[in-house]
Amino acid sequence: MTKQEFLDELRQSLSGEVSPEAIMDAYRYYSTYIEDEMRSGKAEELVLEELGRPALIARSIIAANTGEREADVEYTEDGRSRKIYNNPFFSDSAKEERQERKKERQNGRQRTKSKTFVFDFNSWYAKVIYVLIFILLVLIVFGLIKIGFWVLIHFGVPILLVLGIVYLILYFVNR
Repeated sequence: MTKQEFLDELRQSLSGEVSPEAIMDAYRYYSTYIEDEMRSGKAEELVLEELGRPALIARSIIAANTGEREADVEYTEDGRSRKIYNNPFFSDSAKEERQERKKERQNGRQRTKSKTFVFDFNSWYAKVIYVLIFILLVLIVFGLIKIGFWVLIHFGVPILLVLGIVYLILYFVNR
């Protein structure tokens, strides 16, 4: 296998699975890596042998980009993955711990999916609300003053006139 065949197989394995940017990043990385190793004196075949199958590398890149990080996933030499359900290396308590962590991660994802609104007192909408509240308070104060003048004019002036007339009558009667 040549460097170009390796890179073409890697690109083909990644296409349709990850974004074009991720494909180009992986292509550039492995191209540069192979060139650097060859400059340091290694043969192209040896470098490619050390890297392994491009399909296996592609599965790792796909898993990293999709968030697939399960301990019970095994990657085969052809780059495919399969679930391991009865892994002899894990005891029952370790399996239970993994299941607990998996549930916690899923619950964490569910919690973050529902966004809660937090009122930020320094945001633009808070400032608009402050201005509206100030205007409302000014209108209430002026409304109360207007009501006070209305009451004074409609009830206070007649009462003052009557009191003034009574005072004048008492003043002239007692003289």
